[in-house]
Amino acid sequence: MKTRYLSSIIMLCFVTILSGQPLRSDRFEERTFSLGGGYTSLLDTYLSPLRYGGGQVSLQSERFGQLTCENGRWFAQSLFTLHADYTTPRTGSGLTIGGMADYSYTYYYEAPLLSPQGGKFRLFIGPQGQLRIGGIYNLRNSNNPAQLKLGVNLAASAMGKYAFTLWGTPMSVRLQADVPLFGFAFAPDYGQSYYEIFYLGHEENCVHVTAPHNNLSLRTGLSYDVQFRSCTMRLSMLSDLYQWQLGNQQYRMFVHSVMLGYVSNLYHVWRDDEARQYIPY
Repeated sequence: MKTRYLSSIIMLCFVTILSGQPLRSDRFEERTFSLGGGYTSLLDTYLSPLRYGGGQVSLQSERFGQLTCENGRWFAQSLFTLHADYTTPRTGSGLTIGGMADYSYTYYYEAPLLSPQGGKFRLFIGPQGQLRIGGIYNLRNSNNPAQLKLGVNLAASAMGKYAFTLWGTPMSVRLQADVPLFGFAFAPDYGQSYYEIFYLGHEENCVHVTAPHNNLSLRTGLSYDVQFRSCTMRLSMLSDLYQWQLGNQQYRMFVHSVMLGYVSNLYHVWRDDEARQYIPY
């Protein structure tokens, strides 16, 4: 058990270090802030065997920029997403309040064969570090009414972007997909209270290794950018399916959001940089 906790700490530190790295963009950086809402479907057998559903609000902050490198094909993305939901079962006899914070940091490599320099279509692929933390509170339960959600993952990410002009207005469409491959998750057994875990030291079967066979999850984001003179607006749809089946417990959360955001473009200029005339992607 100590080895498993040690591995979890190492994994958490790795993701924290990875996510804490600055973009260090020497040319162009794109920052976006979006706000929206949608629907959440929730199943957590630790709290209830019933499936809950209801509304939710989301906010998202993103930074995407080019890294300092010779070939100019390495990029980095820092993405923070926050969900807050209010769900009820079909019977209408219960209520849950929950929230989830998701932070990811991705190193992207622009595929040269599918996205030539200056082309309208660009494809990015790369590794991603994910950190998820949140919680659920069931107002109906008197025993074990809350559940902590904590997970770290190494994931694979792919992003495709197509830029075009319509009616003289620059526009772009982007699709991003993230798939967790390996990580750790905190998931107590059914009936195992947090008092037993944190005060009595009954820590068995609390931290589990996750992989696609027990943590088949997918996050996708489709966005549409329109440039209006000096500003760019983004309309996006976010779908996040996060689920695992660990021990005797099953957890499944599906979030679908429609978001509206503002995009700001920053161009970093250095006195000794010969790329002053670089045309942003």
